[in-house]
Amino acid sequence: PRLSPEMRTAMAEAAVALVRQERYRGAGTIEFVIDADSDEFYFLEMNTRIQVEHPVTEMTTALDLVALQIQLARGDDLTSLTQASIVSRGHAIEARIYAENPDKNFLPSPGSLTRFDLPPEMNGLRIDTGVRRGDPITFHYDPMIAKVICHGSSRVDAIDRLVAALGETRVEGVATNIPFLRRVLDHPAFRAGDSFTGFITAYTTDLLRG
Repeated sequence: PRLSPEMRTAMAEAAVALVRQERYRGAGTIEFVIDADSDEFYFLEMNTRIQVEHPVTEMTTALDLVALQIQLARGDDLTSLTQASIVSRGHAIEARIYAENPDKNFLPSPGSLTRFDLPPEMNGLRIDTGVRRGDPITFHYDPMIAKVICHGSSRVDAIDRLVAALGETRVEGVATNIPFLRRVLDHPAFRAGDSFTGFITAYTTDLLRG
């Protein structure tokens, strides 16, 4: 929320310079970390793949990153897709629903999905999942069971839609982090844009109520 247009542009230029130098082709994500005191940003890492958060980019730019990867692989002409042609509209926010127990240090909660009801279709809502009612959630794999992504005209609008969508989600048979996610989204500091790497530690009492 505190990212200025100038810093966003500088980050994009640094990212493009890096992939151009390495002659990288394909989808990837370059991550930076920002020093809250100096407002300087620093390179953190690059993930040379589609990220879990890619729907956020897709919902704000109206681009299909997976389709673009396929088009690139088969040699399609993508010269019309320039940086100047990519426009970000509105705000998107993603929540990952995990079969885990936040009150037990986020330990996985294996079991069977005796109930798995997702929110009804609504404007600005996207859900990515690969499970359904009756499926087992085992400790052998990542316990993420769904991603809920909401887009709105503003950050507040997107947060409100995500809170509503999570409120309509019903999961039984395993513990989930849905109540925790809703507390984060409704926390005054988060809504004010005061989010940082130590957010959960700083507000543990508010977010983990037992």
